Amino acid sequence: MHIPAEIPAGRYRLRRWRPSDAEQVHQACQDPEIQRWTTVPVPYTEAHAEGFVAGADGSPLFAVTAHGDDVLGSFGLIAVEDDRAEVGCWVAPWARRLGVGEAAGRALAGWALDDAGLTGLEWIADVANGASLRLAERIGFTPARMLPGHLENRDGTFSDAVLAVMRETR
Repeated sequence: MHIPAEIPAGRYRLRRWRPSDAEQVHQACQDPEIQRWTTVPVPYTEAHAEGFVAGADGSPLFAVTAHGDDVLGSFGLIAVEDDRAEVGCWVAPWARRLGVGEAAGRALAGWALDDAGLTGLEWIADVANGASLRLAERIGFTPARMLPGHLENRDGTFSDAVLAVMRETR
């Protein structure tokens, strides 16, 4: 899979991660909502952010930015298998309610299905994460089925999840 340096996303863009982004990743991942709904380590340290940015090299993971280099979020493909992948993302607290997630998600899905050779995308979210489920639907994902006890919580319990899918229509 060829991973582009940049994917246009309307007034935003998805671009490859840079070492200089680590401080903004660290700041964003202090957010209680990112810590609640994603698998970022808690507490989230500067070393975690540096490792994330360094580990993204060569992977289909992108920083979401506007015209400058302020990081507004992270969108990418995780668990890529054959011609399918799962979308992994977060939007920084200072960038919420600006259309960042929808623009980035549509751009990522367009690239993945039109250019990267994938035929299907998955979005998995905790049933209680209404914001993520609404974002998935706005991007074009369709809820497909429940995944009972699919997500492990930080306290060792398990939560149900919703699997939403998007398939190429060509």
